[in-house]
Amino acid sequence: MPMKEAARTSVLSRRWKKLWTSHPYLVFDGSNSLRGIHYRSEQVLESEQFKYLNWVNDVLESHHDAAIDEFKIRFYLDQCYQSDIDDWVRFAFGKKLCSHTLHFQTPLSLTSLVLKQVRVSGEVLENLLSNSPFLERLCIGASTSLVHLRLAGPSLCLTYLEITACARMKSLELDAPNLLSLKYSGQNIEIRFIKVPNLAELFIGGMFVETCTRNYFLPLVPTFASQLQKLVLEMRVDERKMKLFEYPILSQLKELELQVRARDHDSLLCLTSLINASPSLNQLSLELSWSKSYTRRRVMKVKRHHYNLKEVEIRGFVGGMVDSEFCIYLVENAIMLEKMSIDPFTKNEKGGGNCFKAERARAARVRAEDLRSKYGVEDKL
Repeated sequence: MPMKEAARTSVLSRRWKKLWTSHPYLVFDGSNSLRGIHYRSEQVLESEQFKYLNWVNDVLESHHDAAIDEFKIRFYLDQCYQSDIDDWVRFAFGKKLCSHTLHFQTPLSLTSLVLKQVRVSGEVLENLLSNSPFLERLCIGASTSLVHLRLAGPSLCLTYLEITACARMKSLELDAPNLLSLKYSGQNIEIRFIKVPNLAELFIGGMFVETCTRNYFLPLVPTFASQLQKLVLEMRVDERKMKLFEYPILSQLKELELQVRARDHDSLLCLTSLINASPSLNQLSLELSWSKSYTRRRVMKVKRHHYNLKEVEIRGFVGGMVDSEFCIYLVENAIMLEKMSIDPFTKNEKGGGNCFKAERARAARVRAEDLRSKYGVEDKL
């Protein structure tokens, strides 16, 4: 029974008087009132808006059930009614909502859109972009409805695209002439780069990066490898598999950021092939997160000179064999190295606060001092 019909029944019987106040489907469809409203006076529009707001607010104030199955808002409301709309959304999500729909007209001036934990399909996003000629930034996170997404068109203004943790996603197709930066982190999917002549920054993470590297390191990258200037990879060190990687030459790459999960017996020297495939690399950032292991091995040395690397930042440094070995490699082989910054904490950690962190920081500082004195890099480290 529609909600308005349920409300009318309250007039017929005392027994039904409060029945509609626990109605599970709250659908406020004001589309009939909207017909031709834009061709009438502003006073008429304001009057209809006032009626609509009173209707919705009266129902929500009277609704007593703990849960609702559907909540739908459809009317012409602008930013003047932001406070009411915020209250409606809070009400809906406080009622264990199953389905939530807001009908709104996309403003032509929209330049940035962030959708987190919103069930939105590729078709809806494609339609949204076709009606948003100035949209430059689009971020989608944890959408369970996004499966296939195709972004295409010469008029597409999108310069930044971010897709993270969309568990059901299977494919992404990009024909985006203005796209400058792409971030994808999640499950293994098919990515088709049809036309991305300006893509300069790439962030790859999640299960996808491991699948890519297992298949000769981002097999799609060679199509635009010569234009990449910044590359960020979330990855797990697997020396045995990484020895098989074939890296494309990233001739214009200036910044490389590696967010690495490693065990305390791994060797980070397997990353040197990627560093050496980037002859113009100027800045290297390495963030380490560790897991314990009881395997032991000898320190290894690799001689592969790099002639442009000037700045190195290492976070999560503990001063163990693995990270010290990698620091030694950089000191000995980065001919133009000017500065190496070492931090015992990652971006998500805060220094101090407990004895364990204080001890870890002290041990890392001692090891860093050893490296400075042993390799004569007091002015760099």
